[in-house]
Amino acid sequence: MADSDLSYTFTCPSCQKSFSILLERIPPVQARFGCPHCKQPMDFPSREEARTGARLGPRTAAAPAPSAPARTPARETPHALSLEEGSPVNENARFRVEKPGFESDVFDRRAMRNLIRSGEVDEGDRVRMDEGEPIRAGQLPFLKSLFALRKSSRLSPPTGCRTHTEKVAHFRCKDSGRPLCEECSPEKKFGATIIRVCGHCGGTATELAASV
Repeated sequence: MADSDLSYTFTCPSCQKSFSILLERIPPVQARFGCPHCKQPMDFPSREEARTGARLGPRTAAAPAPSAPARTPARETPHALSLEEGSPVNENARFRVEKPGFESDVFDRRAMRNLIRSGEVDEGDRVRMDEGEPIRAGQLPFLKSLFALRKSSRLSPPTGCRTHTEKVAHFRCKDSGRPLCEECSPEKKFGATIIRVCGHCGGTATELAASV
């Protein structure tokens, strides 16, 4: 089906009302606009992310009339719209990766994009969004499109810092294996010797080999 025939249904995280827009009218990059119902700001996915969401299911119907009852009350299964229907994730959503080395880390949407691009998070990893149950990262529509982009990319981004995901990691904690940027691996002086240490656990940090 051509993009001109596809529409994507957005659900406002503030008022829970929905509306549809043709895929070709969605900006190619992520943007923020006011909800046409409550005027509160909401994040729109990129056109590629919306295309993925639109093709996941029967999403081409027009938006429901404003008088139609909400399909899911805001206090019931708050993540169902995001996980099952491909609607935009709340701009304040926080993610936790359920695998060793990520136990105390909480990430926002931008951080998750960086972790996926650098290969730190894979489709099979279980991810918890806010207080929801863990689910495979590849099953989240918002993340699914990012995995698709990573597969199609010919470039391999360098390893990123686990805390400051927008920064390149130049060191790694010997104890936890955590990738560290300069800020997370401060220098410490022990007598006449200066070494790098992990700013999280205090263990020794070793320098990562430069990518060729």
